[in-house]
This record gives sequence, structure tokens and C-alpha cells, in this order.
Amino acid sequence: MVQVPVRIPRWLMHQKLWRFVGVVSSIVGLLCYALSRSFNFLFGKWNLVKISIYIVFSFIICLATYFPKVWQHSACLRFRAHIAFLVLTITSVYSFFFDKAVNGKPDAYSIVSCAAFAIMCSSFPRQIHGGFEVDLLYFFLGVFIVQLMKIKVLFGITGVCFSYFVIILRSSLNLTLEDEHFDPCDQNQVVVQVDSQQANDDCSFMMARLSACIERHQRRSYGIMGKILDQVREYGEAIGVPGKVIDHNLAFDALGPGAMDDLHDVAKSTMAAGFGKEFCDAYSNYRRQWLEMCILRLLKLREDRVIDPQTMPSMDYIISRWIIASDVALRILFPSERQICSRIFSGLHSAADACFGQICSEATIQLLKFAEAFAAISLPSCRMFQTFRVFLALNQLIPDFQTLFSDGPSVFLVNEAVTTRNKLREAITGSYTDMKNLIFRSKEAKLVLPSGGVHLITYNVMTYILFSRQSQRKLQQASLEYPMDAGTQSNNIMLLQLLERKLRTNSKKYKDPALGYFFMVNNRSYIENKVKEWELGTFLGDHWGQINTAKVKQNLELYYRSSWNKLLDYLNLDYYGESPAPEVAAEPMKNKLLLFNIHFMETCVAQSTWSVFDEQLREEIRTSIKNMLLPAYGNFIGTIRKVLGMNAYEYIKYTMFDIEARIDGLFYGSIMNQ
Repeated sequence: MVQVPVRIPRWLMHQKLWRFVGVVSSIVGLLCYALSRSFNFLFGKWNLVKISIYIVFSFIICLATYFPKVWQHSACLRFRAHIAFLVLTITSVYSFFFDKAVNGKPDAYSIVSCAAFAIMCSSFPRQIHGGFEVDLLYFFLGVFIVQLMKIKVLFGITGVCFSYFVIILRSSLNLTLEDEHFDPCDQNQVVVQVDSQQANDDCSFMMARLSACIERHQRRSYGIMGKILDQVREYGEAIGVPGKVIDHNLAFDALGPGAMDDLHDVAKSTMAAGFGKEFCDAYSNYRRQWLEMCILRLLKLREDRVIDPQTMPSMDYIISRWIIASDVALRILFPSERQICSRIFSGLHSAADACFGQICSEATIQLLKFAEAFAAISLPSCRMFQTFRVFLALNQLIPDFQTLFSDGPSVFLVNEAVTTRNKLREAITGSYTDMKNLIFRSKEAKLVLPSGGVHLITYNVMTYILFSRQSQRKLQQASLEYPMDAGTQSNNIMLLQLLERKLRTNSKKYKDPALGYFFMVNNRSYIENKVKEWELGTFLGDHWGQINTAKVKQNLELYYRSSWNKLLDYLNLDYYGESPAPEVAAEPMKNKLLLFNIHFMETCVAQSTWSVFDEQLREEIRTSIKNMLLPAYGNFIGTIRKVLGMNAYEYIKYTMFDIEARIDGLFYGSIMNQ
């Protein structure tokens, strides 16, 4: 017959509830026992030493009840056997002295303490499986019944009914899983559900053996995840790099041959009896859920978290986690599962392949879905780097896919991996067209920056070119084929030419021609700066660099000519000669100085809102303006002093220091105080 668990309310299945019940019942039991006559008969009257010892003992019992899993997972089978023997010895010795010392009817405290301790023991199945809790439960229920019968024999019926209820409840708790989603690393009991109408006694017996074997298997698997995470912390993304000393048989070796031999015996028996499918389904379900939990731990995600690269808050971080998880899965976890299946299904090759495919397919598809999502999203320059990282990582794992899933039911996973890799390749290859569209057709490309700074499309194009170069280098280092025809030198120079054409178009939209030239200086200088910083000179060619440098100088001259040269016209003294006559030059020089003051202020106010991306370039432009303006201004105010004498100071608004200070305040992108 197949054992069918009793249906009980779902709220009774929560571990927190039974932890609370266990702690409360232990406190009640310890207090009542301390007040009972049984304690006085056995240990005598209370004194300070006894009170201290009892408090410490009670504290230990309550802690052990509140934190049962702390010591449960650290206990090996031999340790549990010793604990069970210790419990048997203590209860036997206690029963011997209790029968000799205690006479007469028990008091209410003794009865309540026995019932409370029995309830405490009945709370353990939802928390631990130490092997001794059943013996303790039966001991306290037996004492409870005997004490009731000492008061009155008929009261024993009440004790029997109470005991029956507690035992049935404990049995149901032991057989029922906590929820519908079984997590093999959070549970130490494995229940193999069999259709009671179709199963026979042989199947039930074999499934019970399978449950016991898987339970032992679980205990050994529990510590594997910690060892894997230790290696991940040590090697990071380099866990798949050749030459690293990594134990790729970690999961396989940790289980040990004994546990796998037991499962092998059960597998042979069940298949010989015609129940091979039931065995494969139960074993595959357990290992698949354990494997998925491991990968979620590596990704540092909750089980209910959907892996969507478009909604992840930190894309670079989650890609790094995905690379690590994929490396560990393909190079540690999956190979270990293949070895385990081969060991358990030794001589049953088709069954081993079927189980291995069932175990690994879902986790593999989830990892590939994450990678494939990058091929479906739009690719601005920042995302191209991320997509390329995913492509490169997956491309390097293709040989592992081909080795692991070379035949049998799981061979489709190789095709899935190759298809995903090809989609990523197409997405990266198509990024060249996307970049051209970004330059000419996007809303961002049409923006006119009031500050004349570096345009967003300039940032994007240069980032793309850097991406092209870096991706080429990485693939050359890995001896892999480059996925982008768009990464060639000629195509990148063509992109720069398209960018230049668009920048010229945008520069003509400025009402002030000087700001248009200034805008071109900014963007061309940014391009030149990044070519040097990222060492792209050989990638783009020396000829291109020389042309760009010449155009920067040309635009800079045009900016000076359309802006500051106009101010120099007001300071020109050639018309008056070396020693102008006061009666001839006084009035024109006054007018010119007044016009200079007005236009100088207007120019400084306007250009203080302009911005230069680079401090060095900003200083170079300001120095050129000073060298151009200060000598002419100094010469002019020196001459006007000679012509007007002391009256000249009525018209001289700026000293040489004022002019220099005004120029030093330019190109910060904010309006100076007047």
C-alpha cells in the first residue's frame, strides 16, 4: 500500500509556527517540571547551585529548540547515532530512578510538563530529522499516560487519545512537503509521490528505498554549493580561463562513491521491475531543482526573479554574474551531473542520457534566454559592449556545449546555443547600420547644444569605434572569428566622415557663427583626444589623424576671427600714427574705447556660458585670447592716457587685470557675475 499523507491546513505547515510551538512548549515543560513533586523526589529541594544548573540546562534546551537547523546540518550519521544512544541511555536511567523515588499520585505540574515535552518533540519533524526525536516523543507520551493512570485508570483513555492525536499529527507533518515547490537544499525529507491507484507494493517499496537514498544524497550535496562559491570568489570571471587550478570534479567527488552506488542499486532494481520511468522522474526532479537553485545562487537572484536584461538595475554586474554562472554550469555542474548519471545508470546508457537531459535542459535554456534577450533589444553604444561580452562568453562555451550535449535527447541544447550565438553575432553586425541611423535619423542627432560642447552623437560614435577595436583585439587574442564586417578601418573612417558631415550641419544652426566654429573645435578636439587616449591612431590611420588636426586648427582660427578679432578692430591705432594729435584723436579714441567696453562685456557674458570638454584645451584657448587681446589693449589705453591725460580714466572701464580675469572665467558653462 502507498502511504498517503493526511490532509491538514496549509498554515500548519510553516516552520516558523512549529518553531514557536516548540520553544513555548519547552518553556512550559521546564517551568512545570521545576515546580512538580517529581523534581523534589528525584533531586531534593531547590538551592542556589541547583537553580543555576537548571537555568543553564533550560537555556540550552530552548536554544536547541529555537535553532534546530544550526546543529542539524553539521551532524554526520555517526554523530546522530551517538546522540540517539545518549537519549536512550538518559531516558532509561531516568525511568529507573523515577520508578524507585516517586510514589503516590502525580501532581498537575508533572502531567503538564510531560504533555508539553511531548508537544515539543512533535514540532521537530517540520524542522529537523535527527533520528532521536521520535524516541523522545514516545517516551514522554508513555510517561504521560502512566501518570494519568496513576490518578485514575479511566484517565488513561484521555492520555491514549492525546497520544494518538500527537502521533498522527507528527506523521502527517513528516510526510507532507512545506509547499508545492520542493527545494532540495532546504528540506531533508524526500517524498516520492506515486499514484496510489496504479502502484503496487513492489513499487512502493522501491520508491521508499529511492527516498532514503536521495535523502542521503541531499545531505552530501548540501555543502557542495559553498565550495563552488569559494572558488567563484577566488577566480571570479576567470573561472573558465585555461590554466586556472580549478576542481572541475568538485560536485562529483563531494557526493562520494557510496551514495552513488546505493542509487545505482535502486536504479537497477526499479528498472528490472518495470518502474524505471518513476525512478528517472523522481531523481531528475530532485537534481534539476538543486541545479537551478545553484545557478540562482550564482546569479544572486531570488527564485521568483525574472531574468530580463532590459530591467536589470546594474547591467555590467548582472552580465558578470551570468558569465560566472555559465562558466560554473558548463564546466563544473553539468559535467558533474553527466558523471553522476553515468555512475548511477552504469550499463543503462539511454537512461543516463535521458536523465541528464531532463536535469540540465531547463537551467541551460534559462541561461540562453538571458543571452538571447540581448539580440532582441536596441543597441546604443553602451549596450554594444555588454552584448559583445555576452557573445564572447557564449562563443567560448560552444565547445563545452558540444562536448556535454553531443548525443541523446539533450543534443537540441547545442543547436539552441549556436542559434543564440548567431543571433548575438547578427545583432553586433547590424550595429553599424544602427550607428549610421543614430547619426542621421535619431532625435538626439538633431539637438543643438547651447553651450557648443561635445554632441551626444560624437560620444556614441567614438564609443562605438572603441568597441570595434577592443572587440577585434579580444577575438584575436582568443583566436576567434570577428563577427563584424563593420569593424574594418575603412568603415570606421566612413562613420567619422558621416559624423563630421552631421556636425557641420548642426554648427550652421547657431545664430552666432563664432559658436558654430567653437562647437566644431570642441567635437573635433574630443575625437582627436580619444584617438590618442584609446590608441586608435594605427586603427584609423595616420593620414586621418593629420587631416583632423589641421581641421581643428582651421576651425579655431575661424572662431578667433569671427569673435575676438572684431574687438581688436576697436583697439587698432594705425589710423592715428605713432604720436596722434590730441585735438584729432581724442574723440574717435573715446568712441572706440566705449564700443570696446560694450562688445567685450557682451562677448564675455555670452561665452561664459559656452563649455570646453577638456581643461587643457580650455586653457589653450584662453591663453591664445590673452596673447591676442592684452597687448593690443595695453597699447591702446597707454596711448589714450597720453592723449586725454587724467581724463582717460573716465573712459577706461577695465584694467589689464580685469581683462585677464574676465577671460579666465570663460568656457565653464555658467554666466559670470556682472
